[in-house]
Amino acid sequence: MKSYKPLRHISVCLAGLFLLALSASTHAGGTAPDTDINNQATLNFKIGGADQPALLSDGDTGTPGNQATTFKVDRKVDLTVVSNGGATVIPNSTDQVLPFTLTNTGNDTHGYLLSTITGLDATDDDFDMDSVRIFIDNGIVGTYEAGTDTPYTAGNNVGDLAPDASIKLLIVANTPGTAGDTQTSLYHLLAQATYAGTPTPAAKTIGPDDPAAVDTAFAEAAGSAGVANDDAQDGKHSASGIFTVQFANVTVTKDAEVTNDGLVPATLAPDAKAIPGATVTYTVKIINSDTVPVTSMVLTDDLQVANVTYNAGSVSFDSGCNGATSDSFATPTLTLNVGTVTSGSTCTITYSVTIN
Repeated sequence: MKSYKPLRHISVCLAGLFLLALSASTHAGGTAPDTDINNQATLNFKIGGADQPALLSDGDTGTPGNQATTFKVDRKVDLTVVSNGGATVIPNSTDQVLPFTLTNTGNDTHGYLLSTITGLDATDDDFDMDSVRIFIDNGIVGTYEAGTDTPYTAGNNVGDLAPDASIKLLIVANTPGTAGDTQTSLYHLLAQATYAGTPTPAAKTIGPDDPAAVDTAFAEAAGSAGVANDDAQDGKHSASGIFTVQFANVTVTKDAEVTNDGLVPATLAPDAKAIPGATVTYTVKIINSDTVPVTSMVLTDDLQVANVTYNAGSVSFDSGCNGATSDSFATPTLTLNVGTVTSGSTCTITYSVTIN
């Protein structure tokens, strides 16, 4: 009869034959680092039709016997920065906002360094904004609120985020008066992962994995700021937003009509002629085709008083001129405080002169 000697030590990797003992909860970023994964496979078999004692896998620890296979879950550094929209701005406007969200998509708590990067070349944008700052958005989301939102200081940890947690951030800047209509200014918000509670950037582990230690791997994708600033798997991520200049869509028209020729009997419009002594009525229309109100409007008109005389008290504002307060005349200029014209509205003003 042939004899068989079963192997004393068998290391096997059989899918479905081992149990995972997880000692920590999981989340979107995965199992927490430093979690021990312990498992052991069992091999049942027969020799010559006879059942043999089950064999347990050997974890290859260097110690004789049947040990479980054990390793530690490593640290996965992963983060995403998402732009929540651009901003339409006008020249000389202050505290304009680009909103962002930073999310920890890794499996461990991290802090973050923040910075802004302007457009990479002339194809990205046309000008740079002034007084560019970063704020933590504490109040109404996407809106800068002085005294409520917290300014970020460069080089500091903006705050620790647990796995799956996120923070709302703002790039806040002023628009220079030289910015032209339809011009754009692009900014990237760059975040870099740090060790929790510190401003020290996280470092990835180089070399083979150590199953008995917690190694660190970077997992994030490349961001918007280009490979020189934000390549894949470098512990950083970025997204961009654009400030777009839009001049006010406001037009002003002015018509003159001879409303009384001054003769006796008088000839009225439309047949009256522009002769000395005739009254000429000016009609000015301010048309707001923009999507926002136009405010604090002041209209001035040089009336060429060598040839005409302003008729005091002749100014009239219609209901489209919200908050129109006063008019004043200081030779040769008529000044009108028009107030506000709401979006899609027209303000009509009339006043008259007499031809000298």
